[in-house]
Amino acid sequence: MMNYTNVRGVLFGLIHCIFLFSACSKDNPPLNPTQPVQEEKIIRNLKGDYSTKPFFKFSTGEVVKKPAGDNWDICFEHAQLKINGGTMDNPIRTGDARAVILHTAYLNVKNVPNLGGLRQDVGKEDYALGYRSGGKTWYFMDANYFYIPYPEKTLFFQTADKKGFVKMQILSFYRDMPSMIGENYETMGPRGGYFTFRYQYIEKGQRFQ
Repeated sequence: MMNYTNVRGVLFGLIHCIFLFSACSKDNPPLNPTQPVQEEKIIRNLKGDYSTKPFFKFSTGEVVKKPAGDNWDICFEHAQLKINGGTMDNPIRTGDARAVILHTAYLNVKNVPNLGGLRQDVGKEDYALGYRSGGKTWYFMDANYFYIPYPEKTLFFQTADKKGFVKMQILSFYRDMPSMIGENYETMGPRGGYFTFRYQYIEKGQRFQ
């Protein structure tokens, strides 16, 4: 004969477990990896000439005063961008940053690209983000010798600590982002070396806005 007391006990236990599971699910909803988690940051007038050479960390959005280990991602040295990854010195690279220039407009970069295409700074003129002006770097020089960022290019990074990814667009190389209409090399020269750029930092499993 079936023992209804035992059956009721089992059913009560199952219902109790289901209730607890449902409550936990509501309190801890699953993360949706398709949702951006951080707002875009805009850095204005970061002085990055040959004398200052600022070291910058994307996750904090701050200039690093004492660069060491993997606490910095990128160094701005005039128009040359150096990452914290590779075999080159000056500065010594002790992180594992990797980067590539994507021929895709900034707003169209939504996902992490194929990481196999990322590079490091490995030679005298072999930088991950290009060397000198032209098609392999972030800028070109116009007839007035102005540094002009390519609008359709996006800089993509794996951070030096390997915890995150970054998409970045350089908006201007000159202080206060002048229109440069009516300007010449002599008037623009003193304003050069001031970076304005926007970027978004994400962690693994997340996507860009």
